[in-house]
Amino acid sequence: MDEPVLKNAMKDIWAVDVPAHDGRFVLAVLARAEQRRFRRELFTIIGLATAAIVLLALVMPAVEITWAQLPSLSNLAILGLLAAITFALPQFLPARD
Repeated sequence: MDEPVLKNAMKDIWAVDVPAHDGRFVLAVLARAEQRRFRRELFTIIGLATAAIVLLALVMPAVEITWAQLPSLSNLAILGLLAAITFALPQFLPARD
Protein backbone atom coordinates (compact mmCIF):
# COMPACT_ATOMS: atom_id res chain seq x y z
CA MET A 1 0.00 0.00 0.00
CA ASP A 2 1.28 3.46 -0.92
CA GLU A 3 2.27 5.92 1.75
CA PRO A 4 -0.19 8.64 0.58
CA VAL A 5 -3.01 6.11 0.27
CA LEU A 6 -2.30 4.86 3.78
CA LYS A 7 -2.27 8.42 5.11
CA ASN A 8 -5.59 9.17 3.42
CA ALA A 9 -7.10 5.96 4.79
CA MET A 10 -5.95 6.82 8.30
CA LYS A 11 -7.26 10.37 7.90
CA ASP A 12 -10.64 8.99 6.84
CA ILE A 13 -10.75 6.62 9.82
CA TRP A 14 -9.92 9.41 12.27
CA ALA A 15 -12.40 11.81 10.66
CA VAL A 16 -15.39 9.56 11.35
CA ASP A 17 -17.93 11.42 13.43
CA VAL A 18 -18.15 10.05 16.95
CA PRO A 19 -21.49 10.08 18.74
CA ALA A 20 -22.13 12.82 21.25
CA HIS A 21 -21.20 12.07 24.85
CA ASP A 22 -23.86 12.87 27.45
CA GLY A 23 -22.21 13.00 30.85
CA ARG A 24 -25.44 13.18 32.83
CA PHE A 25 -26.79 10.08 31.12
CA VAL A 26 -23.61 8.14 31.84
CA LEU A 27 -23.71 9.20 35.49
CA ALA A 28 -27.38 8.23 35.77
CA VAL A 29 -26.67 4.76 34.34
CA LEU A 30 -23.69 4.28 36.65
CA ALA A 31 -25.73 5.45 39.65
CA ARG A 32 -28.48 2.92 38.89
CA ALA A 33 -25.92 0.15 38.51
CA GLU A 34 -24.32 1.10 41.83
CA GLN A 35 -27.71 1.17 43.56
CA ARG A 36 -28.48 -2.34 42.28
CA ARG A 37 -25.09 -3.56 43.48
CA PHE A 38 -25.59 -1.93 46.90
CA ARG A 39 -29.05 -3.48 47.31
CA ARG A 40 -27.75 -6.92 46.28
CA GLU A 41 -24.90 -6.74 48.81
CA LEU A 42 -27.23 -5.37 51.51
CA PHE A 43 -29.70 -8.22 51.00
CA THR A 44 -26.83 -10.72 51.07
CA ILE A 45 -25.62 -9.38 54.42
CA ILE A 46 -29.16 -9.27 55.81
CA GLY A 47 -29.72 -12.86 54.68
CA LEU A 48 -26.49 -14.03 56.28
CA ALA A 49 -27.34 -12.22 59.51
CA THR A 50 -30.79 -13.81 59.53
CA ALA A 51 -29.25 -17.23 58.95
CA ALA A 52 -26.83 -16.64 61.83
CA ILE A 53 -29.69 -15.61 64.14
CA VAL A 54 -31.73 -18.69 63.21
CA LEU A 55 -28.71 -20.94 63.66
CA LEU A 56 -28.00 -19.40 67.06
CA ALA A 57 -31.65 -19.87 68.07
CA LEU A 58 -31.45 -23.55 67.11
CA VAL A 59 -28.14 -24.14 68.85
CA MET A 60 -28.88 -22.08 71.98
CA PRO A 61 -30.29 -24.96 74.10
CA ALA A 62 -27.00 -26.85 73.73
CA VAL A 63 -25.03 -23.66 74.43
CA GLU A 64 -27.01 -23.01 77.63
CA ILE A 65 -25.60 -26.20 79.16
CA THR A 66 -22.03 -25.23 78.30
CA TRP A 67 -22.57 -21.60 79.28
CA ALA A 68 -22.46 -22.37 83.00
CA GLN A 69 -19.12 -24.14 82.57
CA LEU A 70 -17.50 -21.27 80.62
CA PRO A 71 -18.20 -18.06 82.57
CA SER A 72 -15.32 -16.22 80.89
CA LEU A 73 -17.25 -15.91 77.62
CA SER A 74 -19.71 -13.09 77.38
CA ASN A 75 -22.63 -12.23 75.18
CA LEU A 76 -20.47 -9.60 73.51
CA ALA A 77 -17.93 -12.23 72.50
CA ILE A 78 -20.62 -14.32 70.84
CA LEU A 79 -22.11 -11.23 69.21
CA GLY A 80 -18.68 -10.20 67.93
CA LEU A 81 -18.02 -13.65 66.51
CA LEU A 82 -21.37 -13.76 64.73
CA ALA A 83 -20.89 -10.24 63.38
CA ALA A 84 -17.41 -11.08 62.12
CA ILE A 85 -18.70 -14.17 60.33
CA THR A 86 -21.64 -12.25 58.87
CA PHE A 87 -19.50 -9.44 57.47
CA ALA A 88 -16.50 -11.58 56.44
CA LEU A 89 -18.40 -14.31 54.60
CA PRO A 90 -19.44 -12.11 51.63
CA GLN A 91 -15.77 -11.27 51.09
CA PHE A 92 -15.07 -14.93 50.32
CA LEU A 93 -17.96 -15.34 47.89
CA PRO A 94 -17.16 -14.73 44.22
CA ALA A 95 -18.03 -11.31 42.83
CA ARG A 96 -21.23 -11.06 40.82
CA ASP A 97 -21.90 -8.25 38.36
